[in-house]
Amino acid sequence: ICLDATGSIAWNPACSTEFKGRRFEIHGTLFDPWRSLSSTVNANAFGPGMPGATLSGTTVSHRDMSVMPGLALIYHPKGSANAYHIAMLAVSGFGVDYPENTNFSNPILTPQAPNGFGFGRIRSNYMLVTVPVGLSRQITDRLSAGFSIVPALSMLQVVPAPFSAPVTAGSTMPYYLSAGNQAPAFGFGFNGGVHYQVNKVVSIGAAYHSPVWFRDFHWNRADLTGVKHSMSFKMNLPQLISMGVGITPSKGTKIGVDARWFDYANTAGFSKVGYNADGSVAGFGWQNIWAVGGGVQQQVASSTKIIVGYNYSGNPVPAKYTFFNTPAPAIVQHHLSGGVVQKVNGWDVNVTYYHAFQNSITGPSISGQGAIPGTSVTSAMHENSLTIGLGKSF
Repeated sequence: ICLDATGSIAWNPACSTEFKGRRFEIHGTLFDPWRSLSSTVNANAFGPGMPGATLSGTTVSHRDMSVMPGLALIYHPKGSANAYHIAMLAVSGFGVDYPENTNFSNPILTPQAPNGFGFGRIRSNYMLVTVPVGLSRQITDRLSAGFSIVPALSMLQVVPAPFSAPVTAGSTMPYYLSAGNQAPAFGFGFNGGVHYQVNKVVSIGAAYHSPVWFRDFHWNRADLTGVKHSMSFKMNLPQLISMGVGITPSKGTKIGVDARWFDYANTAGFSKVGYNADGSVAGFGWQNIWAVGGGVQQQVASSTKIIVGYNYSGNPVPAKYTFFNTPAPAIVQHHLSGGVVQKVNGWDVNVTYYHAFQNSITGPSISGQGAIPGTSVTSAMHENSLTIGLGKSF
């Protein structure tokens, strides 16, 4: 159901024709994630006396709150079958910041070998901005279709960087370098969709989002002896298919239900898993998922609407690959949101709260020879966000 310009451009560009004249929206989202990482290594798991006693502990990530801006503009000239749209959509991808564990209470965060059993500090930060630009056309009174090209910019930081082969310079054991600075990568994709008004009450829509194909991230980092090494990693966004039904049972009530399929299993950076021959990690090993959700917008006064929604998504991270996903624990499944839209001097002022309920997964530590008996890694997370936006039709 086509409720706002931002959501319409993001999910189904065919919805642009539902807005007449000009529609402008701007918003900011305060994103507050919570992450924790636990690990256990039983005594002698790595050989006699390694370690001499069972090590186990939990560390909570430093909480990096972020502000994500966004804007959208639709122009549908009076009497024209064509509507034009552009948006800037900022997305917080993933991020953790677990400090190095020096008292060996959380083994995965102890220094890299030979001084520990883990990775040391684990920090990641992935951010993404897309700029969909396109048009839609009213083909018949009931049917519209739309298309967007989607330039994109992403930024990635990973400490340490296991996607690059470990080095030995300055150490008696191989170790991973750190991709500690934010590296940029530019990408490109496209979206297409259709929207059909079955009758005055029911509408349906479907959309296809291509992968967003990015160039490689690049870093140039020094080892312990000061020698620089070039590192690179490719990570695209998955293709997805979405479909939905909108129901308007009365003038003041709008109901929407949709389903989306995400193709992580065929996406660079996510599809492969395990170790390459040079000791680098091949990828995150995510699986394809479905997400389903629904929401209701209710007019409660002449200038006031309330919105509630729920979404469930599959977990793309198999528990057995928890170890490889410590920098990217995208594991929440249940999401609840609610908000209010208030008309003030011709502007729509909206405030929305979103909560992703806590979820956790557990799997073994993994070496080049496979899962390590007597070890476990657990990632847990929940999220909150608050969005404040303004919109105006003119």
